[in-house]
Formats: sequence, C-alpha cells, structure tokens
Amino acid sequence: MGFTKEKSYNKTMIIVVDSDGLIGSLSATDTHYLRSQTILSNLAQKGSKLIYPVTVIAESVTFFQGRLNRPDLANQILQLVKADQLYIESVDGNILQKASSLMDLKASKHNTLFDCIVVVVAQEYKADAIFSYDSFYQKKGFKLASEL
Repeated sequence: MGFTKEKSYNKTMIIVVDSDGLIGSLSATDTHYLRSQTILSNLAQKGSKLIYPVTVIAESVTFFQGRLNRPDLANQILQLVKADQLYIESVDGNILQKASSLMDLKASKHNTLFDCIVVVVAQEYKADAIFSYDSFYQKKGFKLASEL
C-alpha cells in the first residue's frame, strides 16, 4: 500500500493494532465497540498509520469464525485484506525469535506469543502506540491508542 518502514520516522503517528482492538472495532456486541469507534475516529483525525501484524489478522478471523460464530465479521476482515485496505506486516523467523525471547510462560496465561509479536512489530516501527486494551503493552513501554 505504499507505506514503508522508512517512512515511519516522519511526523505520522504509527499505531500497531492488536486483535482486541480489531475485534472491538468490528463487533457491535463487543464491550469495547463504542470506545474503539472513538479511538479510530481520533486516530483518523490525526492521520495515523495503522499496522496490522499478519498474526493479528489470522487470530481475529479465527476468533470471529470459531469462537463467536460470526463468519460475516471474519469475512469483513478477509475482504479488507483482499482489497489491500490494511497495511499488513509480515512475521518472519526473526520477529518470531525476538517475540519468543519476550515470552514468560509463568507470568500470565493471557499474555501470548501473539502479544509478543505485536510488541516486536511495534518496536521495529518505533510505534507511538498500540491499539489494544491490554495493559501488557504498557508494561513493555508502549502507550495504548486510548491514551493519545
């Protein structure tokens, strides 16, 4: 989509999206839906660039398809992907290796390898914030998009 890592050092705010941010922004029954809409509006007004790690896409589609039984919302994400409407960041072995080193399996069942991948992508882009509701990211030194 024309946005590269090199351009991330401009004044444009860089936001890495986590699955709870994506899910909360699409599912009207999600407890974060209204707040997500407000955050997305705020980010759009600021001209922010949203980056979606490929793992967030897969995790969110799987969540909608399986756990929520909402194939319509899973398909909505897939249509955005097919139409090249999202800036998707690949996850290679290097990112996975770095994310693995952040994992603390004894600390919490809720902080997953997916979360650690989001952290590594945010570090690589020097992201201004992460669009999530998980305080794990604050503990890793990032602001949440709701704080902007």
